[in-house]
Amino acid sequence: MRNILLILTLTILVSCQTTSKSADPIKADKTLSSTADAIKNYKETFQWEKGFDSWSKVPTTEDYHMVAPNLGLEATGAKEIEEVVFGFVKETELKQELVDIIEHGNYITCLLKITTKTGEIMDVVEVFLVDDEGRVKNIWAL
Repeated sequence: MRNILLILTLTILVSCQTTSKSADPIKADKTLSSTADAIKNYKETFQWEKGFDSWSKVPTTEDYHMVAPNLGLEATGAKEIEEVVFGFVKETELKQELVDIIEHGNYITCLLKITTKTGEIMDVVEVFLVDDEGRVKNIWAL
């Protein structure tokens, strides 16, 4: 029994030794697709006065859908999104600051800081689902 305890103790001590291997994290590739790059450009140059005109440069499907449940907004297709979503943007004189953009497969995620004309500040996450042709199909503003 003593021998078994001795062997277990030595095994544990050896396995807990520090190693000389580097623990540096693997850095993600920051190269964005053309769609993610278009979204990034739109977010970085966003002006509420030119909202939909700027957004229309991002490739979308004909029937793309956006929902912002916390704001009570939902719209499908360019015309409805222009009226509903960008109507809200103009009404509130929304300002956006892009904090980060991350692309993972068919999903593009934007971390934003939003400010309204009344000074209300919100941290928002927008998730874009992109189809196989690189067009935005769904948007969730959370």
